Amino acid sequence: MNKVKSIDKKILLSEQRIDNWLFRTRILKSRAKAQKIISEGLIKVNKIKIEKSSIKIKVGDIVTLIEVNKIIIFSVENFANKRLSAKKATRLYKEIKIV
Repeated sequence: MNKVKSIDKKILLSEQRIDNWLFRTRILKSRAKAQKIISEGLIKVNKIKIEKSSIKIKVGDIVTLIEVNKIIIFSVENFANKRLSAKKATRLYKEIKIV
């Protein structure tokens, strides 16, 4: 009898949709909120304004979030397969600057 090998659940991701990443890092509360903010043009990836939530980001990309009274700049450090706890989610990005 052949045994079926179990697939490792920790699959390494090389890229991820921007809306998923914003949600899973807990930067935004929901994917719907992320999609809305992206469609309003309030997110930049590597200094380029995006309006599609399907844009893929990679490790090392710079994500800029423009809010009403501040701008937050993040560096993408890693990805997750699911939404993480707040403590673990902080490992997925590095906050570069708050203006």
